[in-house]
Amino acid sequence: MTGNGAIPKTISSASDLTGLILEVREYTKWYNQYANASRVGAPYQIAQPELSPTASRLIRDWASQTPMSSKSLDELVAQLEHTKVHAPVITITLAAPATSEVKAQLVAWCRANLSPDILVTFRFNATILGGMVVRYGSTIYDWSFRRTILNERHRFAEVLQRV
Repeated sequence: MTGNGAIPKTISSASDLTGLILEVREYTKWYNQYANASRVGAPYQIAQPELSPTASRLIRDWASQTPMSSKSLDELVAQLEHTKVHAPVITITLAAPATSEVKAQLVAWCRANLSPDILVTFRFNATILGGMVVRYGSTIYDWSFRRTILNERHRFAEVLQRV
C-alpha cells in the first residue's frame, strides 16, 4: 500500500481503514470519469474530491510505484480491503481515553513487535483504574490496576491498616 507495503502510520483501527478505503474509492470513481472524459477530449468540470493527508499520501506513493490507471487504483482498493479482512486486530482498553500520542506509540510498538499490519482499536473503561486490558480474539490479557487489587485483596486490607 505505501512504499513498503505497510498500513500508513495514521491508520490504527479497522474503522480508520474503512474511512481510508472510502476515500480511495471516491478518488477512483472521480479518476475513472476524468480519464474517460480526457480520452474522448471532453471537458470535465467536476473537481477532484477532497482527500485527507493520509489518503493523498497513499495515492501519491502508490502512483510512484505503479502507473496511475483505473486498474491500478482498483488494485489499491482491493489490497486495502484484503488488509481489512485479514489483518490481525487487537483491542486495548485503558482507564481513560488515549491521547493521539499514546495511540501512536502503542500502534507503533504493536506493528514493530507483533505484526506490521495489525489493527488496534482503543477503548476506555474508568473501572480498570489504571494499566490496560488487551484483547486478541478470545484471549484477554488483564494488566489493570483493578485486577492487581482484586488478586491481592487479602493484602489490601493489611496495607490499609498500616496507613
